[in-house]
This record gives sequence, C-alpha cells and structure tokens, in this order.
Amino acid sequence: AQLGILISGPEILESTRRVDTVVLDKTGTVTTGQMSVVGVVPAAGGDGVDDVDRLDESTLIGLVGALEDASEHPVGRAIADFARRRVGDLAPVADFQATAGFGVAGVVAEHAVAAGRPSWLADQWSVALPPEQQKELAAAEAGGRTVIAVAVDGRAAGLVLVADTIKPTSAQ
Repeated sequence: AQLGILISGPEILESTRRVDTVVLDKTGTVTTGQMSVVGVVPAAGGDGVDDVDRLDESTLIGLVGALEDASEHPVGRAIADFARRRVGDLAPVADFQATAGFGVAGVVAEHAVAAGRPSWLADQWSVALPPEQQKELAAAEAGGRTVIAVAVDGRAAGLVLVADTIKPTSAQ
C-alpha cells in the first residue's frame, strides 16, 4: 500500500509469491515523459546526398528533423529538437502530410522525405529496409527504443532511435 499497489483478496496475495516480473506502462509516472533521440543510423554511411541511400548522419538528421519540425507529435518534436541542436537551422518543408499513427512525409531541400513506421514506409511508399537496417531495427526495439524509419527519394535512408527517459526515482 505504501507503494500505491492495491492487492484485493487473499488468493491474489498468495499468487504474488510467483511473480518475478512487473511491467508498468504509464508514461510520465515511471518515465519523464520527454522523448529524446538516442541514436541515428544512416542506411549505409557516406558523405553526401548524391547517392541518397548513403546519406551521412548530419544530412540524414537534417532532412528528417526538418520534416518532423512540421509535426506536432512528441516523437517528431524530439527529432526536430535534436536536429536543430545538431545541424542548426532546419530547411522549410513543402507538401507536408501526416498520417496519424504511422508517419509523416513532405519535400525538404528538393528531396521527397518520409519518416515513420517501417511497415508504413513499405506499404505506402514501397520502401523496404535493407537487411542491415532490419537488424538495427530489431536490436533497437528489443532495447525498448521507438524506431523511426526514414526514406529519401524513394530509398531507405536510415533509422532514428527515440526513447523516453526513466525517472531516477522509478526503481525505488
């Protein structure tokens, strides 16, 4: 009761001795509620925009950050804030479209950019993640990260990893 956990009935109380894991899903209680970028993974590395499947990290975050700056979603805000700190001013976005729960798309610096769920990129934009990005995706999701897949000009360009921060008092 001191921890705010209510167990009603003797049967439930007896069954708690078998509990070895407790899962809590309450953003803002266990976590700070503030999303932040914890990683940027370009598709294949590189150093420019001539070959869009080989964007460098700064170019990738600049493009997706500009796109997400037009979004009101907390994940989008986190990506835009990170991009602004990393690359400075963000390019304007044209033809911005948001598909609730799936992703965003628009034109940034004359590039068609889409960012969102990998399944949405595959279904709506015919952009499938290459095997190395699929491995990064699986590892990030296993670590509790939210993964935003990015496509530039119809090609998989990279992943942005976002996470909420656990409050220092949560373990207690």
